[in-house]
Amino acid sequence: MARLKYNFHIHSCLSPCADDDMTPVNIVAYAKLNGIDAVAIADHNAIENVEVALMAGEAFEVCVVPAIEVQTEEDIHVLCLFPTFGELKAFWESIKMTKVKNRPSVFGNQLVVNEEDEVVGTLEDLLLINTDVGAEQIHQRAMDFGGVAIPAHVDREGNGMLAILGIIPDEFGVVELSYSAGETIERQYQEDRLVIKDSDAHTLMDIGEGQEMDVDEISPKGIVETLRRFRKKDRRK
Repeated sequence: MARLKYNFHIHSCLSPCADDDMTPVNIVAYAKLNGIDAVAIADHNAIENVEVALMAGEAFEVCVVPAIEVQTEEDIHVLCLFPTFGELKAFWESIKMTKVKNRPSVFGNQLVVNEEDEVVGTLEDLLLINTDVGAEQIHQRAMDFGGVAIPAHVDREGNGMLAILGIIPDEFGVVELSYSAGETIERQYQEDRLVIKDSDAHTLMDIGEGQEMDVDEISPKGIVETLRRFRKKDRRK
């Protein structure tokens, strides 16, 4: 086992709600300066900036886990992590999203950048929209493609699984809390699940110093395989 500092939920400038200076290179460099060992750029319903993040990770010697934050058909946010970009890409291509044109003046820019921090394109269809996959379906879908699905910021009402469904289905053995979640809430979830805490950063200053956890090894595969093993415990035993 290896102990690492992580932040698995960071939005790049591709997410319309994130700052334009949230480029993959800036994010990974900032994580390196803050002593974070592993990060994931998890944009809203998009993966176009992940490959650049992987290249930045190699340059700065930071482990970058391929990821996405999917918005389910119920309007729930689910963080999905994968061992490789190929598996992430195959997973995302299996999901459909309603096409509505983005209005940058209202929702924000959706910028695709290269390894030199140059804007090389934009996504015209709005990313802040529901997909065709349900919350309970997404767990199995992610598992089928080698990844893991984690209900995002379950301590928040906005787009939180507990607030919308009223429950967190048993198949989700890992849940994510926001940095602002208190110890009481954290202990409550730790009784029967693995809890991770992420920044859900939309600005560089939001990234913070990360949280600590033990994984099989400090690699995308080691991290994802560690998370995939967790199952909800039966409190009645």
